Parts: sequence; structure tokens; C-alpha cells
Amino acid sequence: MKKVVIINLSPRKKGTSMMLANRCREFLSVRDYQVEILHLYPNLKNLSALMAAINEVQSIIMVGPCYINTYPADTVYLLEELEKNRDVLHGQDLYGIIQGGMPYVHTHESGLKMLELFAGENDLSFKGGFVIGMGAMLNGQPLDKLLNGKKAERGFQHFLENVAKQEKSSSELYHQAQLKMPGMVYYLMAKMMNRKIDKERRGKGIGDQVKSPYDNTNINY
Repeated sequence: MKKVVIINLSPRKKGTSMMLANRCREFLSVRDYQVEILHLYPNLKNLSALMAAINEVQSIIMVGPCYINTYPADTVYLLEELEKNRDVLHGQDLYGIIQGGMPYVHTHESGLKMLELFAGENDLSFKGGFVIGMGAMLNGQPLDKLLNGKKAERGFQHFLENVAKQEKSSSELYHQAQLKMPGMVYYLMAKMMNRKIDKERRGKGIGDQVKSPYDNTNINY
């Protein structure tokens, strides 16, 4: 039986990234795969469980959100630690799934590029990935809840078939699934999302009066 480890790169154990990780597990489990999902964040202080799992599998799937154009920063830490422990890397297939708030895929593709570059330097076979826009709006709901749900579902299904066959997955799958709208619609959507974020922020007591940690106005040069 073939083995695959799915690594949830999100700090959330429930959300869109985990919904996608579970989809992968369900799909592969009935196709002669032994599948394990591991979470990065609870293991940050001790990555031995992740290292051991990676060493035992034929395929690795990294699933996570897009934070400022790529995966969360601790993903880089994981990759750095893997490079230090290269004995666990022995030609495994590596796939990436990244989802973010923006509807267009080019904003999030750099996360997959990071994995591709890492694989090329560290004895892994990068087999492609899948990008999903508006993942934040899903908040863990199924893909068919997206405005482009049918196309996203169809493209993701093809991606999973590629993973099951250990084949390279083309970027055309997620480019074709991308939601295409006029620029003005994107603008209005961004305003709505910002209002929603502001409302949630105020609901948690995070007001505009809170000093930003990036405010350098008091620094004397």
C-alpha cells in the first residue's frame, strides 16, 4: 500500500485548508493509499513526528493558506529544517495546495513556486499543485460554495486524480477554474471583504486605537 502524508500548514485545525486536506484523504484512502494528516503548528517545537512521517511515504502534500503572497512564514522554517535533515528526503513526490482570499490565482502561485524551488534543491520530485482563490470566504465550507464552485470542484478533482496516479498536475487546471470577473466587481468585493474584516475585528475588541507593532514614528534615526 502506498503512503502519503498531508501536512496542514495553517494555524487552524478547522478551516478551508483542513477541508481540502480532508478531501485529499478521502479521495486517496479509497485508492490504495495509507493517508496521514499532520499539523505543522502543534509540532513547531519538535518536528520529529513530521520528519518520521515524511521519511516513510512516497508522496507529500502540503496544504495551507496564502499569507502575503505565499504560505505562512513557519512553512519556511519547516523547509529549512527539512534541508538540515535531508536523510528523510529520498525522491518523494511533492504536491502543494494553497488557498487565499483574493479570487485570482496569480496572487497565490508563488507559494507553489517556493515548493518547486525547494524540491529542486533537495531530492524531491515536485509534481505541481492547485491554487484556490477566495478560500477565506469559504471558512471550511465545501468548494461548491464558491461563485466558481463547479469549475473549482472539477479542477480539484482532476488534481486529485493526478496525485493518485503520482503524475504531474498542470497549472492549467487551476487557471481554468479561476473566477473571471470585470475589475469593478473585484473592487466591490474587496470593499465588502474589508468591511467584514473590520466588523469582526471590532467584535473581538480590536479597535483602531490599538498601536500598530509596525508603527516606527517614534524611532529616532
